[in-house]
Amino acid sequence: MQSEGSAVQSKIHVVKKRAPSVRILRDSEARYRRLFETAQDGILILDAKTGLITDVNPFLMQRLDYSREEFLGKALWEIGLFRDIEASKSAFLELKSSGYIRYEDLPLKTKNGQFISVEFVSNVYRVNRKQVIQCNIRDITARRRAERSEQLIRQAQKMETIGQLTGGIAHDFNNHLAVILGYCEMLEKQQDLSGPARKMVMDIHDAGTSAKDLVRHLLAFSRLQVLHAVPLDLNATVNRLRSMLSRLIGDEVELVTVPGSDLGAIQADPIQIEQILMNLAINSRDAMPQGGRITIETANVEIPDIENDNETWVRHNPAAKLGPCVMLVVSDTGVGMDKETQSRVFEPFFSTKEAGKGTGLGLSTVFGIVKQSAGAICIRSEPGQGTTFKIYFPRCEEAEVVSQWAAAAPLRGGSETILLVDDADTLRGLTRQLLEGCGYTVLDTGQPSEALRIAEQYEGPLPLMITDVMMPGLCGPGLAEKLAAIRPETRVLYTSGCSVDAVFKSGTHTSDHAFLEKPFTRDELARKVREVLDSDSPVYPSAE
Repeated sequence: MQSEGSAVQSKIHVVKKRAPSVRILRDSEARYRRLFETAQDGILILDAKTGLITDVNPFLMQRLDYSREEFLGKALWEIGLFRDIEASKSAFLELKSSGYIRYEDLPLKTKNGQFISVEFVSNVYRVNRKQVIQCNIRDITARRRAERSEQLIRQAQKMETIGQLTGGIAHDFNNHLAVILGYCEMLEKQQDLSGPARKMVMDIHDAGTSAKDLVRHLLAFSRLQVLHAVPLDLNATVNRLRSMLSRLIGDEVELVTVPGSDLGAIQADPIQIEQILMNLAINSRDAMPQGGRITIETANVEIPDIENDNETWVRHNPAAKLGPCVMLVVSDTGVGMDKETQSRVFEPFFSTKEAGKGTGLGLSTVFGIVKQSAGAICIRSEPGQGTTFKIYFPRCEEAEVVSQWAAAAPLRGGSETILLVDDADTLRGLTRQLLEGCGYTVLDTGQPSEALRIAEQYEGPLPLMITDVMMPGLCGPGLAEKLAAIRPETRVLYTSGCSVDAVFKSGTHTSDHAFLEKPFTRDELARKVREVLDSDSPVYPSAE
């Protein structure tokens, strides 16, 4: 009996000793459950053997918009969270073998189809002699959005700096090109020029013309190009260019157009819209060396909030206007681009082609034209999955669409006196010769202050002043304002290698200001001068 009593006492002692451990375990489980239920990160518990979900916390259910019943008893890839089901199955096998797996930026799909970015960490451990998998899921969508915004700001600043540099170079280079092309044109008109000399002049002229096109690309990227904006119908433009684009891309590439119905008008330069279409078509063709398909679509849209678009978009102009837009889409079935290439694709002189196969200015020109036209451009691409460019132009309401080009005015000279002001001496000398060749009397100077003195002292009529926009001391618009006090009857014709906000606040040419883009030909100068002299518009329009 004594031995039995001792055994009972021993059991009682064991139970008493075990009781605190049970309470500690229960308390620990309660604390874990509270943490599990209140955590601000998603938590999933899976059976390590089957991969089926055994528990899910409220935060993840709320964030992904699924109920507990839709999680429990299912594998992760059965719910529809992942884009790539096979990759998720492979990841599960890797996790079982290694015991740990981590993804720093994994897209998960919510029940309503929205993708969110998460940091996904899984590890395997043992609970009650059974292996389980715990998945910790942290929503990093806001952080990634902030990082993207910061990246976009840095990219915009870089593009702005490059634009200022290229714009300044292009503006100065235009003055030199004007002299080269102008004197070439004069020499070509001489009858006594020998054959070899004429050939050399023509070669110089051709090289100058190529350089002129190059400068225009740089000015387009810098958003300093002069745009002659009119109301346009994109469907009509695409339809008019279809045959030319088909020849441009070749027989190996199929061209498909999908015009939008009841398409609104846009305010844009017809030539530059054609340039956009040609450059994008050439870019797509080069991305399909074995052939493929290019699709051009148009549609009326409300510009999307791309910050909340979870596809692989790169947005290069976050300041674009929101609201009703006309969308132009050019997509291809080509080789596609990785993210690094997409981030640089609009930089001037950046090209993925081998040396000598491209200037790297095609897409930078598109970027500049779109931005100068108050539009937005987005690109979506994946290696091997083709590329899609989407361009959004503000819709132009109640505007009469321009359907054809106006006929060129006949070439006529005159006998009026013209005040010519340009600080580039060589170019001013050429312009004077061209004007005098058309019959005009020319008073010229390189100093704005001297121009005002000449205007004040000249006794005869002075119907026109031709002035460069950017000059030291006093810019063209400032000179015109001072001239109006002395000679209110004098009209003003501005010249420049690029559009300047001091003259055109919108960045595009308007009828309020007479403007001639450098470099210009003799015929272009003669027509513009006659047009201004014969104009019925106000002599000195308001700057408002």
